[in-house]
Amino acid sequence: MTNKYEYIVNTSKDFITLINKDYIYELVNLSYEKMIGKPQNKILNHSVAEVWGADIFESKLKNFIDKAFKGEEVHYIDNFKFGLEVKYVHVSYYPYRNNDVDITHVLVFTHDITQLGKIESKLINYEYRDPLTGLFNRKSMDIILEMELEQAKRSKTENLRSVLFIDIYNLKDINQKFGFEIGRMLLENTGLRIRETLRDSDFTFCFMGTELAVILTHLSKKTDAAKVAAKLINIIEDPYHYTKHNIKVKCRIGISIFPTDGENKSELIKKAVSASREAGSKNLSYMLFDEDLHKESIRKLNMESELSAAFKNKEFVLYYQPIVDKEGIIKGAEALIRWNQPKMGMISPLDFIPLAEDTGLIEEIGKWVIFTTTRQLQNWTKEYNIYVSLNLCAREFANKELSSIVKNALESAGNLDPKFLKLEITESEGIKNPKEFIKQITQLRGIGIEIFIDDFGTGQSSLEYLKSIPADVLKIDRSFIINIENDAEDLNFLKTIVQMIKSRNKKIVVEGINSKKQVEMLRSMGCNLFQGFYFSKPLPAVEFRKLLEKRVPLP
Repeated sequence: MTNKYEYIVNTSKDFITLINKDYIYELVNLSYEKMIGKPQNKILNHSVAEVWGADIFESKLKNFIDKAFKGEEVHYIDNFKFGLEVKYVHVSYYPYRNNDVDITHVLVFTHDITQLGKIESKLINYEYRDPLTGLFNRKSMDIILEMELEQAKRSKTENLRSVLFIDIYNLKDINQKFGFEIGRMLLENTGLRIRETLRDSDFTFCFMGTELAVILTHLSKKTDAAKVAAKLINIIEDPYHYTKHNIKVKCRIGISIFPTDGENKSELIKKAVSASREAGSKNLSYMLFDEDLHKESIRKLNMESELSAAFKNKEFVLYYQPIVDKEGIIKGAEALIRWNQPKMGMISPLDFIPLAEDTGLIEEIGKWVIFTTTRQLQNWTKEYNIYVSLNLCAREFANKELSSIVKNALESAGNLDPKFLKLEITESEGIKNPKEFIKQITQLRGIGIEIFIDDFGTGQSSLEYLKSIPADVLKIDRSFIINIENDAEDLNFLKTIVQMIKSRNKKIVVEGINSKKQVEMLRSMGCNLFQGFYFSKPLPAVEFRKLLEKRVPLP
């Protein structure tokens, strides 16, 4: 460590350590030494188990260190005994990469939040709970929201948080008609309904009077907050049965997102309240403070509700884009799914596949694509001897039943020869878990299926895992050929990629061809298979068959 960095680390009040794969301390700062009550020579080059004791290491530390070594950032709050004193601390484990590639160490930051921790432990007390509903109150919300924002700011991967402000706007009418006691019970039960609907990591509060609030933690996407709001509204407004009456609690929800709508608790609460008021003025059930995000969330929710009916209504269709050789003869095609939605028109997979993944429909869609393609190939291969490749998302490719699904599809298509079916997976998805990725490829090749790596060259590890990857064909991403006609540097870079692939005896398909000149330049490099709008746009099965019937070179 250079003197400059050593000074920074040692003047930090946080406890900072660096741990290697053998769970040995390689760096500790002065704050850590002072707090743990041991000199540096009793910590450095000693194991975590030696310093903390085997029981604490196994029960409270090892699991988090292991997660960090797998690439995951870990953040949590706990209490530890430092000498004779118990302290509440916020602990963060970060993967430490050597040359931004291999994880060699875990960097641990521990922040003393004893005062906040003591307050958190008092949340069970009357001071921090609403006496009417038993929920955490506004004071609790301020403390917990501040803690959550601090965690979000420290994290690179789990940095989204959301505040939902829930206004129960008809409770006054319920009180007048049925009495205050019934109104109080309904408010309390509404809070319970919300808590039961949310995850354990989320928080529910009585904000003020008839207003409730929620903090959502660890969101994957900003629009997820709207999905939660829609779900809460359905739960909250489910009628209560009292004597001969159905009593419906009505609410509107305002949503703010960290960090988009604000970077501190005051801004986020203010904007969630403002969004709730705006929802009321527009007669909406919920509203995000960011109007563009609100429109996007509405569009996605509407799409999601229609997606589940798409199978029943037979709204999915496959289009086929030709893959041609250097003479323009069709050798194969890539099957591309489209959703022909009656209200919204033809929807691109870029829009609905992420939703299908979120809702769990993706595996059913993938299975439909495989079986539909093999049935189509059963007809085409008799006359035209072409293959079709299917692009699978990571979740589909990771399915342990994939090989069985493919086998069944081939059998159902009259024992179709597997050489006619190819499966594609993007390079970026493959490098997330290379061992499992290669294992799945090996299984599929075992039943005669060739694997295409799509968008090759866009992943960070292309040069490294090209040596070991058992794929048969690499599809060069269109981004590498856009400027080759006008940019010598891009052209030379593409030549390097092509030579590298050919040196490994793998086939090449170049995607995104838009001009004759691009084809000529790629031919001169030794590329033999091409795909792009220059030859043909994706076509429905009927039109693609007509193209095959012509038996003429493209374009």
